[in-house]
Amino acid sequence: MTMRKVMVSRLVPQPHGRSYTSCALEPQGEALFHEFGMGCKESESGVGGHSTAIIEWPNGRVESVALDRIRFLTPSTLDVNDGKIVKPKVLEK
Repeated sequence: MTMRKVMVSRLVPQPHGRSYTSCALEPQGEALFHEFGMGCKESESGVGGHSTAIIEWPNGRVESVALDRIRFLTPSTLDVNDGKIVKPKVLEK
């Protein structure tokens, strides 16, 4: 299995006057994308699910992060047609 490199970002509070009212995504580092996963959060109204990305840091630590915190750095090497894998693409240099 070929894993793709991703850039993982983190939310950093941005100062706005005397308070922090917004956040911005700042790059945290490169990691390897393993697969998509599911996370859940419990609240007063029940349990809600959300999609995540399972990534591996260079030091071997595995983490599940929100999908909006990753950006793929390498293209997919598969050609998909109507949900079926047709053939591997040849990447041009």
